Amino acid sequence: MERKDDNNDIIRKARQKAKQEKEEKESLTKENPDENKLENNINIENTDEENNEQLENKVEENNNEEDEDFNNKEYVNSEDLQIIKEEIIKDDEHTKKDVKKKKKTYIKIGCFLLLITVMYFGAKRYDSLVYPNITLYEEDVSKLNEQQLNEKVSDLANNINNNKIIIKLDDKDYEILLSNIIDKLDVVKVENEIMSYGKDKTFLEQFGLIYLGVKRNYNFNINLNNEALEKEVNKIYDDTHLSPIEPTLEMNGDKLNIIEGKNGKSINDKNLENKIIEKINSNEVGKSNIIIKEEYEQIKPKIDNKDLEGVDYKISSATTYYGGTGYNRGLNISNAARKIDKTLLMPGQEFSYEDKVSPVDLSNGYYMAPVIINGTHKNAPGGGVCQVSTTLYNTQLKAGILPTERYNHSKSVAYVQRGLDATLATGSKNLRFKNPYDYPIYIHAYAVGGQITVEFWSNKSVLDGKKYTPVSFVKGNVANTYLYGYNNKGELIYKKYIDTSIYK
Repeated sequence: MERKDDNNDIIRKARQKAKQEKEEKESLTKENPDENKLENNINIENTDEENNEQLENKVEENNNEEDEDFNNKEYVNSEDLQIIKEEIIKDDEHTKKDVKKKKKTYIKIGCFLLLITVMYFGAKRYDSLVYPNITLYEEDVSKLNEQQLNEKVSDLANNINNNKIIIKLDDKDYEILLSNIIDKLDVVKVENEIMSYGKDKTFLEQFGLIYLGVKRNYNFNINLNNEALEKEVNKIYDDTHLSPIEPTLEMNGDKLNIIEGKNGKSINDKNLENKIIEKINSNEVGKSNIIIKEEYEQIKPKIDNKDLEGVDYKISSATTYYGGTGYNRGLNISNAARKIDKTLLMPGQEFSYEDKVSPVDLSNGYYMAPVIINGTHKNAPGGGVCQVSTTLYNTQLKAGILPTERYNHSKSVAYVQRGLDATLATGSKNLRFKNPYDYPIYIHAYAVGGQITVEFWSNKSVLDGKKYTPVSFVKGNVANTYLYGYNNKGELIYKKYIDTSIYK
């Protein structure tokens, strides 16, 4: 029924179009009368009968055309039929295209709804499972339920506590049990994070994490006992540390020989601690024992052998006598002399007599002997050590070296002039001086036959041709001490006030 109405509408439009073309043609004829007149003039040569006959036929023909009913449904010329066919074909094509387009739309909508359904249920099935591509210490825990994950986490935590750190050195291996340095493994937090991963997102996001997500690895939060770790590393350090041997000088008759030093070795304890922490926080700790290869670091001596090559000349010496002052006192003097002997004082380095001979007690090789305390002689451990410091002081002055700290006795002593002695009281009075020269100073001290001698060895150039002599000017119980320097002609070229000593 609809197609018939459509055809009628097409026919109606075709008729209207034909009528419109007819009217336009008649209008053109009326607008050009001269052309009609010219045509009549041309035909005037014909006979009147012919003209009348043609005119009547033409009028009759025009009248017939005007009487045609364009509304008659049976009137359709060939052009109208062609137009009708074309319009019908076009209409059919449009109809087919619309149907195909609608089918495609319905198919797309159906596929989309199917995809959404698949994605929804695909994400829903993991509500109580661990998402795919999840690992714990690189061990796959995907698709585990809560109980299975709990068992896996517990097993892994136990393995970590039972694992060891093995430190491999060139000559020895050391082991540290992880449970000894780990305070806590926060397994509950990690377990919750693994199980809840992705569960708070939309099902579209969840689907992406499940089927398109990249690998995600978890490790435990490990709280280390830093104090325990440091203690374990210190044990290894103490057991392996080898201090370097400094080169030194040794007297051979009247000549000094160089005794070469040796390198020491040690581990870098701080570096080892950092390596252990790094390994514990890595994936390795969850697999097996941790192996750390550690190498020794060479420790060079502070003094180079070449620094000692120029020490070949005795620049000063002093001797005092102690014979007849008591056997124990002589033993104490010999003991103190041995403690300062072979001392190598590098340029700019300060010497402390107290540091060398202390503690002055029975446990350090000293004996009971007379000492001066507040002007009175009393027996005490180490009686006689002040004679060694006094002899050392005079050797120091003769080398042109001033003291940085020095005290006189409260009472004058018999073995040197007033103003040239140097006492020691542990913790309060000391003898100290610095090496002012560019060469090392080697101290050689020895006690033989009731006399104590101290020698300073260095390079001859340090004296710069001078000979130093300490001088003390005594007046009553007061002594003012100076240091004089003479050139090779015996001329005084240097004079320096040292200090004033007051005695009881």
